[in-house]
Amino acid sequence: MTGTLLLTSTLVLLLYPLTQGRELGWPAWGFTVMAASVPVLALFVAHQRARSRRGKTPLVELSLFRNKSFSAGTAIELLNGTATGIFFLAWMLYLQYGLGYSPLRAALTGIPFSIGAAAASAVAVQYLLPRFGRKVLQAGAALMALSMLAYLWQADHYRAALTPWQTIPTLWVMGLGMGLIMAPLVDLVLAEVPHRHAGSGSGVFNTVQQLSQALGIALASVLFFGPLGADPTPRAYIDAFPTTLAWLAGINALLVVLMCALPKKTQRHQPDEEHTDENQSVLTR
Repeated sequence: MTGTLLLTSTLVLLLYPLTQGRELGWPAWGFTVMAASVPVLALFVAHQRARSRRGKTPLVELSLFRNKSFSAGTAIELLNGTATGIFFLAWMLYLQYGLGYSPLRAALTGIPFSIGAAAASAVAVQYLLPRFGRKVLQAGAALMALSMLAYLWQADHYRAALTPWQTIPTLWVMGLGMGLIMAPLVDLVLAEVPHRHAGSGSGVFNTVQQLSQALGIALASVLFFGPLGADPTPRAYIDAFPTTLAWLAGINALLVVLMCALPKKTQRHQPDEEHTDENQSVLTR
């Protein structure tokens, strides 16, 4: 109960000022509240360590973060999910308020993205990941970065005249990149997690996925809404979107580098040493 309360408080202290800060004019108390999330997080870590020392089950198994692939993978998911949250919110607002699309037309514009993501996900885990390992994810992040830059050029070049037909190849490639990242990432993150911590590791990863989406939506108020001003016009949305795409392209380029910390290939989980010893002792009886 205490651990849940501390972790929830950390997230609220961080996300609430980010979400409401722009509307409130970025008051000083908002930065104070965000800063307060750091010591509260430190209290959470101390509480979890204390529970482990007393032999109780912690909410988060902190020893997981000593594993290089798990730590790197959760950081990658946090960054990738944050970028995804920023993109989808900014994109839909750009299409509707900048280009004047209806909600239905804006949704249909995303079909090439969905087709690309589904196609890449279908082959990434079963065929590509066992053969190429982390290079699959790096290729996905590179495709995301390049397609973001291509979309930036289209949005800046065509301005209000941009049509969904012109963006089909760009969004399809962007979807391919997303599929190459999202589907295999779980396997690589959990590849070196011991069996006894597999449940905890999966839970932490799923929590990071949810947190990253929330953080992305909150940070969109800084990257996308910031340049819009108090009373944005359609032109303001058209001007702000390419800047957001430039940031997202940079984030995906950074992901290519960070993915070097992931294991080169997936591997089968090895039984925990203590369980292996028990099995051997049974066999020798």
